[in-house]
Amino acid sequence: MSFLVVILLGIIQGLTEFLPVSSSGHIVLIYNIFGIELDSKLLSILLHVATLFSVLIYYRKQIVILIKNPLCQTNKKIISTTITTCIIVVIFKPIIDKLFSGQYLFIFFTLTAIILFVSDYLSEKHDLMSITNNTKPITQKFERLEDITDINLNYKQAMIIGIAQGIACIPGISRSGSTIATAKICGVKDSATYSFLISIPIIIASLLLEIIDGGSIGNTNIFAIIISMVICFVIGILSIKTMTSFVKNNKLTIFSYYLIILSAFLILNDMFFKLF
Repeated sequence: MSFLVVILLGIIQGLTEFLPVSSSGHIVLIYNIFGIELDSKLLSILLHVATLFSVLIYYRKQIVILIKNPLCQTNKKIISTTITTCIIVVIFKPIIDKLFSGQYLFIFFTLTAIILFVSDYLSEKHDLMSITNNTKPITQKFERLEDITDINLNYKQAMIIGIAQGIACIPGISRSGSTIATAKICGVKDSATYSFLISIPIIIASLLLEIIDGGSIGNTNIFAIIISMVICFVIGILSIKTMTSFVKNNKLTIFSYYLIILSAFLILNDMFFKLF
C-alpha cells in the first residue's frame, strides 16, 4: 500500500469517525477505489485507535471524573452498552467479516441515512411533547461536568444503544450515527458525548480481538502508518468538536442527504460507470 494512500486513509478516518456517515464504510470504499486487497482489518483498527486517543484527549476531564467514580450510574450504563455490543458482534462476526468486501455498501449507507432521518423525526416529536407538557427537553447539554456520572437513561435503553453499536460494526452503518440517533430517541441529555464515550471500550476490544486473531498490516510502511495515525488523531479532535456542537442545535438529516447521494453514485457505478 502506497504512502499517500495510507495518509489518505488517516484523513478519511479522522473526518468520518465522529460524523454519522460510517468511517468503516468509507475506508472500505477507499480500498475498493484503489484496488487494495486487505486480508486483515488491523490497519483500520489502528486508525480507530488514533481516533480513540482523540476521544481520550477531548473528554479527558469527564473521563477523569468517571474514573474517580467507578461505581457511578454512567459507568454501569457504559458497561451494559459494551457487553450488549460484544454479544451482538460475537454472534454475527462471520457475517460482518464477509461484508467488508464492500459489495453492499450502498444498502448500508442508505440504511444509515434512514436511521438519521427517523431519529430527527422522533426526537423532534419528543421535544414538541415536552414543550406541550411544560417540561424541559432532556436533550440539553450537561450543565456541570459532574453530571456525567448520572446520565439519564435506564439499563434497557443502554442495551438498546449497545445493540445499535453492535449492528454498526457492519461497514456502511455509522457507529456514531446509530448510537447518537438511538440515544436521542431514548432522550439522553448529551447523545454525542455518550456515543463517543462508549466507543472507548469497543475500540480497545476490537484491537485486542484482531491481535488475538493474528491480524497484520502486511507490507505497509510503518512510518506511513504512524504519520497517518497522527493526522487521524488531530482531525479526529476537530471532528469531535464540530460534531458535539452540531448535534446541539442541528438535525442529522443533512448527513442523510450526503449518504443517499453517495449510495446513488455507488449504484450507478456498479451499473454503468465501472470506475472501480
